[in-house]
Amino acid sequence: MKIIIAKDPKKRKPQWTGVIVYALLLIFVFNFFDWNRPYDGYTRYEVEVNREIVAREQKGDVAKIEKDISLVDASLKNGDSLSGKRAWYMERFRNCVVVGDSLTEGLSVYQWLSKKQVFSSVGGSLNNDEKLFRKAAATYPKAAFFAFGMNDTINYRGDSKAFIKRYEKLLDGVHKKSPKTKIYICSISTPTSKAIKQKKSLGHYKKFNKALQKMCDDKGYTYVDASRILPTHKDLYAGDGIHAASAYYPMWMDKMIEKANL
Repeated sequence: MKIIIAKDPKKRKPQWTGVIVYALLLIFVFNFFDWNRPYDGYTRYEVEVNREIVAREQKGDVAKIEKDISLVDASLKNGDSLSGKRAWYMERFRNCVVVGDSLTEGLSVYQWLSKKQVFSSVGGSLNNDEKLFRKAAATYPKAAFFAFGMNDTINYRGDSKAFIKRYEKLLDGVHKKSPKTKIYICSISTPTSKAIKQKKSLGHYKKFNKALQKMCDDKGYTYVDASRILPTHKDLYAGDGIHAASAYYPMWMDKMIEKANL
């Protein structure tokens, strides 16, 4: 005869309770450190893709490698991840600087570039911000993009010749300090008609842009014309008709990338 011993219900305990609690604790600890670690600009997916490219490179498939790299670049720039887009631009502007006024400052304010890549000041002007040129040159960048003129149309009262003379002097200082740096001159962005009505000197921006183009031709600099971006995308204007929303900056940087072949 088989004897069956009944188990005491009071002594019966769930078998997986401890395991589940332990697992949840591990997940919490992992996520805590993951959320609080410094952001390095790349997601895990992006790191894994790059790792696969390196692995393939070791096998010597050069054509495939180049194709994959271009695909990764496109995915970082055009993907849904805003952090991925920002990382893409920061990488493109590695060892490059952008120097300018408060419109330029939006590059770092909106985190499209790091603060180490942007030298700017609110109300920036050639008369007041010689130090920005010195600081930028002291980093010995491979490329330097300069974006001044909006405030200078007012400060120079429409005198484009005096503006260019001062600009050339400051740029000569950059070239002397860092002779290998390639210099790019950005156009003055287009203010709205309302902004020009409030500050008439802003209406000289076209004359100043022509003077900038001529300076580039004479000095061997490269002119980056971004003057049509805001008029084409009027929704990106800030309320003052001078500054711009965050979405303006990738368009502007695309112009720089194209001209500098970054």
